Amino acid sequence: MLRERYSDVTITDLPPLRVAAFRAVSRTPEDDALRVLTRWAVGAGLSELPRTFGFDVDVSPRQAEAGLRGYELWLVVPEGIPQSEPITLRDFPGGHYATLIIHHPFDDPFAYIPAGWSALHEWVASRRLAAPGEPQCLEEVIAGEAGQDMILYYPVRSA
Repeated sequence: MLRERYSDVTITDLPPLRVAAFRAVSRTPEDDALRVLTRWAVGAGLSELPRTFGFDVDVSPRQAEAGLRGYELWLVVPEGIPQSEPITLRDFPGGHYATLIIHHPFDDPFAYIPAGWSALHEWVASRRLAAPGEPQCLEEVIAGEAGQDMILYYPVRSA
């Protein structure tokens, strides 16, 4: 079962990227951020939804007690896209990452995604590859063979 759900860990490089970012705090922040960014992308003239990356963000204790979570979502955008509300344009420097694919993570996202992160963290820690400082872990939802899959990106030292 685990072997079917999770891929082997691989190492990959993400190039520098220009991203449009939006941070949502709600009961469904991933969906809310995607909705805002999709509407923005259409208004900005992007004909296809670009590649997306996201990550959890902290919320206040009061927000957590109210059942709220935070998530920041990035859309990869071409140079020349102008800054406009409600998004923030950022330059992501890229990096070296250990990656793990979760097949069908949304069958039980609050079980499969944290378990994937735990497995990836253990893999990186066992090899002492963790990147120094606080580089950003990322999630990317992709089309799989039979539905959506998710790639987890854990920053590691370059060889």
